[in-house]
Amino acid sequence: MALHFNISRDDLIQAVGAQQNITSKKGTLAILANVLIEAEQDRVIVTGTDLEIGLRKTVAAEIFETGILTLPSKKLFEIARESDSPMISFQEEENNWVTINAGSSQYKLAGMMSDEFPKFPEYDAEKMVEIDAAVFSDLIDKTIFSIAQDKESMYSLTAALFKKEEKGEKRFLQFITSDGHRLTIMNKEVDRKVDNLQFNPTTLIPRRGVQEIRKFCEDKDSFLFGLEKKQAVLKSEDALLIVRLMQGEFPDFQSIIKVISRDNLVAINRIRFLEALKRINLFTEDMFKAIKIEISEDHMVLTSRNADFGSARDEFAVVYAGEPLSLGFNCRYFIDTLQVMEGENIKAYISSDESPCLIESDDDDGFLSIIMPMKL
Repeated sequence: MALHFNISRDDLIQAVGAQQNITSKKGTLAILANVLIEAEQDRVIVTGTDLEIGLRKTVAAEIFETGILTLPSKKLFEIARESDSPMISFQEEENNWVTINAGSSQYKLAGMMSDEFPKFPEYDAEKMVEIDAAVFSDLIDKTIFSIAQDKESMYSLTAALFKKEEKGEKRFLQFITSDGHRLTIMNKEVDRKVDNLQFNPTTLIPRRGVQEIRKFCEDKDSFLFGLEKKQAVLKSEDALLIVRLMQGEFPDFQSIIKVISRDNLVAINRIRFLEALKRINLFTEDMFKAIKIEISEDHMVLTSRNADFGSARDEFAVVYAGEPLSLGFNCRYFIDTLQVMEGENIKAYISSDESPCLIESDDDDGFLSIIMPMKL
């Protein structure tokens, strides 16, 4: 049947807007740039996929004729975004063309038959558990910045390692990310019902999947979450997100943590350190963002140098009683870490001029960051 329905502009923007990062991926199948529109009873279901991530959104609509068709995702979103009409009408014509009326504007949009659209993955609803959206939001916000970019030679570092930890009667969900130069870990205590989740020996969620999960968390108190051998599933009243898991092995991060000595402690005011880093970063070289950090008794000096513009220096008080240290680090790595932390003061453990820096805070429960030094 030829679909015909009216839909709220705001609902259309929400449903199609959520698909833009998924359908914008360059691929060999032209139909993946489209969203599947299904008009049934009193609702419209909008589905997008890139074969790695699938998202299905359900919105209320006034249905005159049920039907199914695919339409270009980006153009559909642009039409809805630019429209000044609160309601938008869709009517299918011959040869997969659709007439769209929005106030004084009328559009003719070419669609494609739904037969070519990939089948949406099936999932096991029986093995899903309810999880607070704030848990995933915090896990992702505190770790996503150190997931490796796609050009990283070790492919598994372009994903976040997702684990469950058991400490006595307590249960924790854990995200671990690394780009080879830094390691970030975040733990969140959760209800014991997470014992029902089927974790793989190594559960890797690709960077783009992590980004979509974070967006899924917005404006929600909780949702149903499930893990299967090859996919993660998130479900709410009006949305369903399925992310294909990455296959591979993640480096042994525990051994890295164990070799770092916690004998040499520098206590630093987080905001003062962050502000100084941002100023010093103005004079770093673009590629490596290298700065020099010198620490002596209760004193820290940051310096940077740029061949084209000059140099910068900042010094401030810290709490430190160990031997003098002089180290090189990527300034951006410290900025990224300190920006997601919340505590007023941080603890930095550095044992020598060539050792990694481990950062944690009493006010950032479950968070740990390790930054590798660099030679200047």
